[in-house]
Amino acid sequence: MRTNESTKPANPYAAAYASFCKQTKDHSLVILHNDDLYRHLRVTAPGTRIWSWDITTWPGHLATSGDIADGYMFARERDMIEFFSSAGKVDDYYFDGAPGIDFRYWAQKLCGSRSHEVKKYDPEIFLQQVREHLEESEELGTEAQEFHEKQLTLLERLHELRGLDDDTQAALFDAHWVTEEQLAITGGTYAVLNQERRDASATARIALWSVDGVTDEQIGALIEDHDWGGLKDSEVPRQSPAEHRDELFDDARWHADSESEAHKWLADHEESVGSDTWEWDLCDFDVHFLFTCYAIDMAVQLHRDHKAAAEATATT
Repeated sequence: MRTNESTKPANPYAAAYASFCKQTKDHSLVILHNDDLYRHLRVTAPGTRIWSWDITTWPGHLATSGDIADGYMFARERDMIEFFSSAGKVDDYYFDGAPGIDFRYWAQKLCGSRSHEVKKYDPEIFLQQVREHLEESEELGTEAQEFHEKQLTLLERLHELRGLDDDTQAALFDAHWVTEEQLAITGGTYAVLNQERRDASATARIALWSVDGVTDEQIGALIEDHDWGGLKDSEVPRQSPAEHRDELFDDARWHADSESEAHKWLADHEESVGSDTWEWDLCDFDVHFLFTCYAIDMAVQLHRDHKAAAEATATT
């Protein structure tokens, strides 16, 4: 267990936990029935049932009801209060003091159809995964952007040594982009046309990277300071990888409203995010289930404190 606060991880559900703590800061335990494993516990604030809940246990089961945590039933061990006191949980695990509850493990102990309701589609998870995969993409990722920027830096220096003005540089870039775009849309059945466009593309690239008017000494310095061959032999795209990435991400945002729409967007953009997107889990735990787990944990802790206090009183 981590004891140094600075090394504790951030709570991925910090907002839900903070909301729960705020609403339950005045709550206390009321024991309505306590007969061995047959218990009826209520956790509530004085004078109100808002944000209150009941815990009912019998051998092998625990059920929740109330203003929050309503309608869940768990089954696992004979004493479910004892089970939830430690199973799948580390106290004070996160930086904000939240218990490290294994929500997936607790959800597996649910009875009935509620076990299928604990997770819901989360558009932020969809967008986060899209962002991560785009940033790791070979063609659009951060490394591709770094390569693109190195190309532009080298070309800027090369054109400076050649003494080219801004208009001439712009014309060279535009000729390169136009011929590359025309080549990209040429079908394989048009062999003659395809060769013509290949030749045009090669000519435009040679013109863009020409060393006319540059001395051997200057060329040597460029080669020494830059990956000349690797940078020169690759296309310089009109749209940078970062710009293309941002454009795709913005488009994904427009399709993030529903899980079905998100999966359709992923299927339509396999070339950018990969072909295994059907395996992506775009769901996260529903806040009502998170509140239920926090409510159970709080009730268990209050019950343990009550039991310890009663035992201490009995011994004195």
